[in-house]
Amino acid sequence: MNTCKPILTLTITLLFGCGPKKMIAKGDAHLGENRPDAAAQYFQRALDKDPGHVDALRGIAEAHLARQQPVRAIIPAQRAVKAGDRSSVRILTKALLLTGRSEEALKTINKGLEKLPENPAYRRLKIEALIANGQYEDAALSADETLLDNSDIKARTLHTWALIRAGRIDDATAMAAETAAMSADNGAAQGLCAYVFWLANRKTDFDRAHRLSRALLPASPSDALRHAKWLEDEGYKEGAIRALAGTRSAYPTSGRVAAQLGLLFAERESWANAVRELNAALKLAPYVSASTVSGVQKMKTGDSLVESHRRVEAQKIANRLGDAYNALGKNDQAAQAWMFAVQQSAKPTASDFLSVARAWEKAGNIDSMGLAAQKASDLEPSNAEAHHLLARAFDGSGNTEWAIRHARKSWELNPEKAEVIILLGSLYESRGEKRVARELYRDALRRHPSDARIYAAFERVGGNRRR
Repeated sequence: MNTCKPILTLTITLLFGCGPKKMIAKGDAHLGENRPDAAAQYFQRALDKDPGHVDALRGIAEAHLARQQPVRAIIPAQRAVKAGDRSSVRILTKALLLTGRSEEALKTINKGLEKLPENPAYRRLKIEALIANGQYEDAALSADETLLDNSDIKARTLHTWALIRAGRIDDATAMAAETAAMSADNGAAQGLCAYVFWLANRKTDFDRAHRLSRALLPASPSDALRHAKWLEDEGYKEGAIRALAGTRSAYPTSGRVAAQLGLLFAERESWANAVRELNAALKLAPYVSASTVSGVQKMKTGDSLVESHRRVEAQKIANRLGDAYNALGKNDQAAQAWMFAVQQSAKPTASDFLSVARAWEKAGNIDSMGLAAQKASDLEPSNAEAHHLLARAFDGSGNTEWAIRHARKSWELNPEKAEVIILLGSLYESRGEKRVARELYRDALRRHPSDARIYAAFERVGGNRRR
């Protein structure tokens, strides 16, 4: 019996001796050595023994973040914060930001700052959360209050970025000048500073920061593009924009970087920034061409992308460029961009050209409107809307005869659209043919008896509905 005691003791030690604390210590060691997968396994073992252990909850949340799995980090971080672990506030806020839950992130970090108002990590995260929520001016003011005298490069670059997003270019330039001098060995910081100098038209400062960033960063922007795409896909759009800004200035000839940055700006409705980047993208490889159409660059063959794939990308870029111009009220440029987008399609439809025709009409360019409408009509001769737009274009150019022809054709093809008969009748009125106009309005009222516009036109030419 006595010989069994040492064996029993050894068995108990093997089964229960390695408690949660030892597992957590091993997990922390793996995290410190950048082995998050192994760390997550040890933290999970600790949680299997004690599901509510705060250190294990915090550790596995941080391991999931390091594994680029922010969604999985949220629940354990929330449990740790609920248990009173202040260190997990940072992890939870970051996970919420990465997954696009910026409002929750801001609430979380504000609660954390109530307990630890001087915590530098909390202060930086609040600024990031404000930016993610689109509260750019508040973010810049918060950075002015809490980061102004901070010598940490991460804090200074964040302060600089907050100033950029708030549109305070002069202040951002001053901050960037100091930061660039303090971070000669930091490629990312130099890239962001170069971006500021580029926006501020400080060529000498840009050249210096650009050279340093290119010397310190990889030869290709592919890694940066992948990282930004990951941030975008996770939901952290502002994080992706910030990451690409420095990349843009480090690799100024990359159309792919400009395009991705411009599309992100458009998604955040930063329209002026989107116009700048998307316009640049169409003038850079792999989208550049020696020739242009309406001031927008065309593509050429022989680039690294497959032609069909490249056309799809260029079409997407041009469409968003048109959206950005339209949002800024620049109708002429919007129409140019949308026309270029249509030209990239292997099989453009009549509907595509009709959209462009309407854009040209809004811009007041009747000739281009007519050309786009004519292309739509060529593709679909029986398209009533194409003839309607052609009628309006001819009317705008003073060619009443052809305007009547196309308006009649449109009405024959689709007599349900009251706007067409109103246009057709007004054209006859302009030629003094009130009797013809009156008969057209009378016939139209049989189809649209409650349309006040047609009835008003009918009365205008002497019609009486009671007859």
